Amino acid sequence: MCFLHAIIAVVLLFGAVVSAQAQLQTTSPLAPPEVQAWSDTTEQDASGAPIARITVEIPADHHGYLDSGDEGLLIPLAFTFDTPGIEAQEIARPKGTRDDQAHATVLRGQGEFAFRLALSGPVPESPHAKLRYQICNDVTNICFPPRTVQVPLQLAAAQNLAAPQIALSPGESTPASFRERLATLVRQSMSNLFFAIALVFVAGLIASATPCVYPILPITSAILMARGGEAKQSGHIHAFTYFVGLIFFYTLLGVFAVTTGTALSAVMTNPWVNLGFAVLFVYLGLSMLGLYEFQFMPALTAKLDSASSQRSGLSGTFWMGTTAGLVVSPCVGPVVGAILLDITGQAAAVSAADTALSNQVVIRGIALMTSFGAGLGVPFLVVGLLSHRLPQSGTWLSKVKFLLGLPILYFAYTYYIKSLETLGVPVNVAHAMLVGVVAIVLAVFIGAFHTMGENPPQHLQLRRACGIILLVVGIHFLYNGLGSSSILIDRPSSAQVAAAASSPIDDVETHGNLQWLRNISTARQLARAESKPLFVDFYATWCANCKAFNSLALKHKELNQALQQAVLIKIYDTDPGFKIFQQDKRFPELRGVGGQPFLPLFAIYSSQGEFLWKGQDYKAANTMIAQLERAKHATVQ
Repeated sequence: MCFLHAIIAVVLLFGAVVSAQAQLQTTSPLAPPEVQAWSDTTEQDASGAPIARITVEIPADHHGYLDSGDEGLLIPLAFTFDTPGIEAQEIARPKGTRDDQAHATVLRGQGEFAFRLALSGPVPESPHAKLRYQICNDVTNICFPPRTVQVPLQLAAAQNLAAPQIALSPGESTPASFRERLATLVRQSMSNLFFAIALVFVAGLIASATPCVYPILPITSAILMARGGEAKQSGHIHAFTYFVGLIFFYTLLGVFAVTTGTALSAVMTNPWVNLGFAVLFVYLGLSMLGLYEFQFMPALTAKLDSASSQRSGLSGTFWMGTTAGLVVSPCVGPVVGAILLDITGQAAAVSAADTALSNQVVIRGIALMTSFGAGLGVPFLVVGLLSHRLPQSGTWLSKVKFLLGLPILYFAYTYYIKSLETLGVPVNVAHAMLVGVVAIVLAVFIGAFHTMGENPPQHLQLRRACGIILLVVGIHFLYNGLGSSSILIDRPSSAQVAAAASSPIDDVETHGNLQWLRNISTARQLARAESKPLFVDFYATWCANCKAFNSLALKHKELNQALQQAVLIKIYDTDPGFKIFQQDKRFPELRGVGGQPFLPLFAIYSSQGEFLWKGQDYKAANTMIAQLERAKHATVQ
């Protein structure tokens, strides 16, 4: 009997041990429960970029962290995308709940993360995201060691997803503006080099007749008359030199496009380089206003000028022609953009093949831009050669030079604003700093630091007093501007920076009776909900024609009415979403030359988010109206 009791005791003890081991295995940190994660990449945004939605499921009675906690010691759920050719921007994450015991925001159950993906090439094999997490048990309060798991991404289906065919309502062909048709013709005729050279020459000749180019012709004539003097031969030499200088600008532009490629992006987007351009344009503009005579490399030009008295000042004329080429470049932007995009595309193709940049590609790019510059410069040459037949120079010439000097100063202003905006300085602060600099310069010019004798005249005392007042005002504006600009001291805290990085732009910008959204996701949802077309304005504060379109959109009655019936979105070149659109192959204009975008650019999508039209001519109101009307009747088949 005792033996039987012993057997029963041993069996019960064995059962208890087995049960304890089973219970231990469910809670032991050596065997943590797994977090499940899967992705869905069948969705695309309005730009055609794939949206990856990754669902994370935390096991029951456990939680994961969505932040690092109040003390910054916890390990939150975090995704990394290290697959070559894939860049990701987080656009949504689960809200989670606040856990007072953990002093952090936690996720229980399921939560969805969303990422906008930018694909820089073909979809690689086995694309994936990596999820790093740490979970804790709600019952035992045991936190398991951090783990990293891979989440497969089905990007092949997303990239190869054919865009639905758009059925447009029947009607007449959409009217295009003259500059749009010219730019399209240039893009379509680049395969034949000799024909392309002839075509871009004609394109440059025709482009000189645009409303913002031909007013400069009489100004050019007046300048060449003054520099050429009475001698007819000297006037002709200056006219030809001016012509060569204008061609040189576009040739140099072609050289940069074909040889630097993306290296030009680092230069043109550098704020200090843009600030240097601003200083250069101020120097050139003040020279045109007559404050001093601009001389390029005076030691060298003095030797050249001494060789022939008839050719004095040719270097200045040459660089005036170069500056004129820069001044008129925004007027011929669509045509120049088409040529430069072709040049950079050829260079990129050679670079992508891992071969040396062939002489043929270099010569082709330089020849195209030189031909365009020659065509654009022919009217300037003709006007210069005939300038001796016009009235002789006089006081009117000094006044008319302002018409060329002031645009150069405006270019200096745009580069200055662009530079400080790139540094993150608000526009009002940039204006305050500019007022300070101008006031200080005027103070020095008036005579704030001039020495005076014992009994100076009253007018000199008054000038110095005004100069000192301007100096104090200038220092005040400049000091406060620098203090508010974060250039010298990084004022925003890390928490503010993190909040700004995690929260999308979701405000509305109002111009007259038009409201422009600033968030692409909000705009897309609104367009779909209201069955309205989506009108996108790619904008930059340094873009003069972008601002001109703002005015046109309010003044042009028919265009204004058409825009009111669409969902409007304005995307600045400084917005994070702008970089996403730059990766879209349908918008090479946003990449521009070396990353310097060609703006303005407008795009129209259907209410379902299908791309329908793009254009760069801000004056093409009839084209925009027609495209918006057709987009309203577009249906997805």
